[in-house]
Amino acid sequence: MKRVIGAARGIEYFRRERKVPTATVLSDGNGLFADKVPPDEFAARVIQIVRSEGDRGLRRISAALDGTSPGILEVPQSEIDSALEDLDPATRTALELAADRVRKFQIRGLPKSWSDGTGEFGEKVTPLHSVAAYVPGGTAPLASTVIMTVVPAVVAGVSEIIVATPAAGESMPHDAILAAAKIAGASRVFKIGGAQAIAALAYGTESVPAVDLICGPGNAWVTAAKKQVYGDVGIDGLYGPTETLVIADESANPQFAASDLIAQAEHDVVALPILIALSEEIVDRIEVEIERQLESLPRGHIASAAIDNRGVAVVVNNTAEAIDVANAASPEHMCIITSDAAELAEMVRNAGGLFIGEWSAEVMADYVAGPSHVMPTAGTARFSSALSVRNFVRVTPVLNFDSETFLELSVHAESLAKIEGLQGHASASEYRRRQIIGE
Repeated sequence: MKRVIGAARGIEYFRRERKVPTATVLSDGNGLFADKVPPDEFAARVIQIVRSEGDRGLRRISAALDGTSPGILEVPQSEIDSALEDLDPATRTALELAADRVRKFQIRGLPKSWSDGTGEFGEKVTPLHSVAAYVPGGTAPLASTVIMTVVPAVVAGVSEIIVATPAAGESMPHDAILAAAKIAGASRVFKIGGAQAIAALAYGTESVPAVDLICGPGNAWVTAAKKQVYGDVGIDGLYGPTETLVIADESANPQFAASDLIAQAEHDVVALPILIALSEEIVDRIEVEIERQLESLPRGHIASAAIDNRGVAVVVNNTAEAIDVANAASPEHMCIITSDAAELAEMVRNAGGLFIGEWSAEVMADYVAGPSHVMPTAGTARFSSALSVRNFVRVTPVLNFDSETFLELSVHAESLAKIEGLQGHASASEYRRRQIIGE
C-alpha cells in the first residue's frame, strides 16, 4: 500500500491519480475483429453489429467471446421458478430479508407529485415504463445486485423490469441470480452480457426489447457501451472499479479497518482501497492485520493485488484534515472509524455512501442494510448519488394558470423576452394579455 504523508499531498494525489486508465486495455473479441482496440472502439463496433444484425449479431458476438452461442436468449419462467424452489432456505431467507429492507428504505425516498394548493403549479411524478438491470457475471454470482437494482424500480412503479446477466451457451445464470430476480420482482431475465447486452437493451432486437433506462455496474466494456448509448436510452451512471475509504484514528479496531478495506479489494485487482490515518503507527497496525487476514481468504490473491497496485494510505495530522482528503477523494464508500465519527460525518460533502462508526460496516449496505449498493465511483460522488427509486421516475413541472394569474405575470415575462430579443416569446404573452384586458 502506497503511503502519502500530509493532507496537501493526499488531496493532490486524488486530483492527479484518481481514475483507472482504460486506453491500454485492448481486445479483438477473440477474433471478432481483425485488430485489438480499446473499450470505446470495441463498444462502438459491438453496438453497430447488434443494431444491424439483431439476434444474429448477439449470437455471433457470443460465439466469438465465449466459444459458444446461446440457443435461447431469454430465460424461461420455469427455470426461474425452479431456481427459487431449489434455493437453500438460508439463502432464500437472506434474499427475502434484503429485498424487504431495500423496499422499505426506497419507499421513504419515493418522490411524490405535488401542487401549490391553488392548482396553479406543481410537479407530476411518473414512473418509467421499462428498465433493464445489468448484473455482471464475472467471478461471483452477484445475486445481491439483482436486489439492489430491481427493488428500487419496483418501488418506483416501473411496468417492465428486465434483468440481463451473462451465461455461456446453453447454461443458465446462477440459481441465486434467478431466484433473486423472482424475489425482487423482475418481469423477465435475459442471459446476455457485455457491451452487446447494453446495445440490445438500448436498441432492441427480435428477442430483446428496448428499454427506457439501463442501470447497474459492469466492467470497462459494459461501461464504454453505456456511455455510447446514453441519449438513446437513459443510464444511471458510469461505474469504475469499486472503492472504499476508511478514516481511522487511535480508537479504531485494526481488525475492523483491515476487513473493510479487504472486503472491497477482493472484488477486483483494480479495486481501490484507501486508508486515511492520523499516524503512521495506525497504518502499520492496519497493514499487519491486512496481511494476516489475506492469508486465509479464498480471494486473497485478488485483494492482495488491489492493495499492492492501487491501495493508498494517507497520513494526516487531525480528523479535520482527514475529512478534507476524504472529500477530495470522493469515494464510493466512506467509512469513519474514529472517536468523533458522528461529528466528522457532518463535514462530509462527497461520498457515495457514508458509514459512521465501527458497527455501520459497509458490508451491511452491500447486502441487507437498505440502500442500494450501486454507488458512484471514480470521483463521481462529487456530483452524483447512489442508485435509488429516484432514478426510475420522471418529474414533470406542471402549470395550470387561470387568467388572473396570467395577467399578473405576463408583463414581466414580456419584459424579459424583449431584453433577450425574442419578440415571438413576448407576443405569445401579449396576445393573451390583450384579450384579457379587452384591447
